[in-house]
Amino acid sequence: MSIPHSMPTLGEEEAKGLQEVLASGRIATGEEVEQFEQGMASYLGLNGAVATASGTAALHLSLLAAGVKEGDEVICPSFTCSALLNAVHHCRATPRIVDINEETMNISLAATRNSLTKRTAAIIVPHMFGYPVDPMDDFLALGLPIIEDCAQSLGATSRGKMTGTWGEAAIFSFYATKVITTGQGGMVASRNEELLERVRDLRQYDKKEDYKVRYNFCMTDLQARMGRIQLEKLPSFLKAREARAQWYDKHLKELKGVLVPRQGGIYYRYIVRMEDGKLDRVIGELHREGIEAQRPVFRPLHRYLGLDGFAATERTFAEALSLPIYPRIKTDEVRNIALCLRRAVEDTNA
Repeated sequence: MSIPHSMPTLGEEEAKGLQEVLASGRIATGEEVEQFEQGMASYLGLNGAVATASGTAALHLSLLAAGVKEGDEVICPSFTCSALLNAVHHCRATPRIVDINEETMNISLAATRNSLTKRTAAIIVPHMFGYPVDPMDDFLALGLPIIEDCAQSLGATSRGKMTGTWGEAAIFSFYATKVITTGQGGMVASRNEELLERVRDLRQYDKKEDYKVRYNFCMTDLQARMGRIQLEKLPSFLKAREARAQWYDKHLKELKGVLVPRQGGIYYRYIVRMEDGKLDRVIGELHREGIEAQRPVFRPLHRYLGLDGFAATERTFAEALSLPIYPRIKTDEVRNIALCLRRAVEDTNA
C-alpha cells in the first residue's frame, strides 16, 4: 500500500458546500469569497484579507502593493520553493538570495543583514515547514517591508503571536497539500488597509476608471466555500498534526544517526536529518516500500541561479528528509514508516 507524502483532508462537508454553491449559479468571485476573506482576517486578528488565485499571486501582489518595482532587490532565503523567485521576477525586481539558519531551516538574520543594499526594497520571510521564524522583532528592526510567507504555517504562533501578524503583509497558500486547501488559491492579509486596497485593485482588471496593468488573480466562490469549511476544521487539523508528530517522536527518537525535529510549530512537515551521503539511498529504500518520503525542498534557489556558497543550505539539502504527515495518516502507517526508516538507515550503516 502506497503512503503519499501529502494528502488533503476532505469530507462530506466540503462536498455539500460545493454542491450548494453550484446550485446557486454564482460560482465566480462573490459573497463566498468575501466571507472567506473576513473569516481569515478574523482568525488572524488583522484588519482584512484579499483572496487570490494562488499563493504565488498573493506574493506577487503583496510585493507590488509594498512598492517593489523594477531595479529593486528583494531578499529571499535559498531553502524554499521557486515561487518566491517567480513573484520577485514578476515585479521586474532582482531576488537577493541569502543562506539559512541551519538549526531552524529558516532565513538567516545574519545573512540578511549582510545582504542589505541601497536597492533592498523588501524581505520575504517564510516560516518554513510550519516552524515560525523567531525572533521576528529582529527582522522588523531592519526597517524594511517584511512580507511573511505563511504558506506552510497557518495557525503557528511565535511568542504569543500568530505567523502572519508581524510584517507589512502576510501571504497564504491553499494548494491541495497545504494546511487547509481550496484546491488552488491564496490570500494576502495585513493590518495596512491601504496595502490591502492596492492588492484588491491589482487583483482584478475589469471595470476600472483608469488603465494600468492589473491581473486576473481572483478566487472563485467554489474555492472560497471550501476554504471556509476548511478554516473551521483548522483547529482539529493542527491537533492531528501534533499527535502524529508525537507518534513519530516516539518511534524515532532513539534511532541512531537520525535527528528528529525540534519541538514547536504546527508540523506542516516532519523533517528528520541524517548524515550526508545517506539521504538518496534512504529515500530509494522508502520508495521501494511504497512510502513517498522526499526532500522538503526540490532544489535550493541559489542552485537555480548558479550561485556559489550557501553552506548551511547545502548541508541541509544533503541531510533533510520529509516524512509523510497529515491529519488523515493513521497510527499504523506512522509506525510502518518508522520501521521502514529504521531498516533503511541500518542498511546504510552496514
